[in-house]
Amino acid sequence: MKKSRSPRLSWEWVCLLVASVSVITACSSIAKQDLASGAGAGKEISAAVAFEQARNLPVNNKIMLLMGQDSETLTEYREDALEKDANLPKPGGITLYTKISNSAKQGSLAGITTDTDYGAGVINFAKSLQEFPGAALAVGLDITDGHAGCKQIPTRAIAGIVGDGVSEKDIADYRQQIDKLLVFLQKSNRQVFLRIGYEFDGPWNCYEPESYKAAYRFIKQRINALSANNIATVWQSAAWPRNQGIYQVTAVDHLEKFYPGDDVVDWVSLSTFYGDTYRDYQWTCDALNPEWFTPLVSPRSQQDRILTFARNHKKPVMIAEAAPVGFSNSQLSTGCIFTNRVKPVAAEEIWNSWYADWFDYIQANKDVIRAVAYINTNWHSQGMWYCAPQSTAGAKDCNQGYWADSRVQANPYILKKFKEEISKPIYVNGK
Repeated sequence: MKKSRSPRLSWEWVCLLVASVSVITACSSIAKQDLASGAGAGKEISAAVAFEQARNLPVNNKIMLLMGQDSETLTEYREDALEKDANLPKPGGITLYTKISNSAKQGSLAGITTDTDYGAGVINFAKSLQEFPGAALAVGLDITDGHAGCKQIPTRAIAGIVGDGVSEKDIADYRQQIDKLLVFLQKSNRQVFLRIGYEFDGPWNCYEPESYKAAYRFIKQRINALSANNIATVWQSAAWPRNQGIYQVTAVDHLEKFYPGDDVVDWVSLSTFYGDTYRDYQWTCDALNPEWFTPLVSPRSQQDRILTFARNHKKPVMIAEAAPVGFSNSQLSTGCIFTNRVKPVAAEEIWNSWYADWFDYIQANKDVIRAVAYINTNWHSQGMWYCAPQSTAGAKDCNQGYWADSRVQANPYILKKFKEEISKPIYVNGK
């Protein structure tokens, strides 16, 4: 989700989603089958996939652990966890965000050229790279303009599409920004995972398939032209469990419509905020929410589908965004993800409900999952993610829904269990 980009469920999107309800139809047969079977869940696959074009792939079939997702969060984790326990493994990588925008406006390459805070924590690439020397870097690159009427000017300019607000000058300007970003990442002298237009099929980002694919391909071509061989391209699905507008996730060809091609995609990726085993916590307010807040298909079936896609295309998988949405590790409470109505919950229950399921899913699919990024932040303390008690997503005091507090160091039991998991030899940690 994140962060230096358009909010996940802004009020404008709430209105659009309401309008889209009338066009939502029943799930396709494939989605129904996924719901019934829970394909892939709980079944461990032992043989590793023979990956093709797998840049920055961890050796010996290991899985890289990354932590994120803003500089403040990373500093807190270093000070409150890593520096207090010399035996706590350091992350093998960190995640940060930036965006391409009109260079005449403040915000282009935010966090790289200047410090930035969109209400989701300060991002300062130089600071975080200094604090985690040698760590890999996963970059969420926003090339959308969800707050500007979804005209997709940055995406279309990068793709080289003239017209409808995009001039030749715009194309030159935006493409110059791409080169500036790539040179910066190349000179970082570390492994970089560039998540181009991350969550491409999240309706809140409003990417259009053809311009998105063309922009993605252009960026990969520039990586090659600059010989920036430390940069791997990452294609990240939101794994969103609803049909909305052009994002018909139950359509058989949904992923194929957005896929730029095997020759330009190094990694397939997904977000894993929601699940099935903890539905009783995250979605207990379904009856109170509008219809479009309720999953149309099983969240896990969407995640499984992306893993299957990656296996078929012989691509390694990165879980690029993950956090126990609606669970507060500091307050020991749980609430609905779209309506802030909390109740007490034990730390053991939080662990067994979300964390154990997440780590089990990674283990069960270690043939293809080779990197995982955990978002270790107090969402509720950040303006973009704050949700007032009893408020519902889309309201002025609850723009994004209830995200709570996913900091593992906020609770001793959860930190202890987290340490046990990431200390297992399967994970690649930092030094």
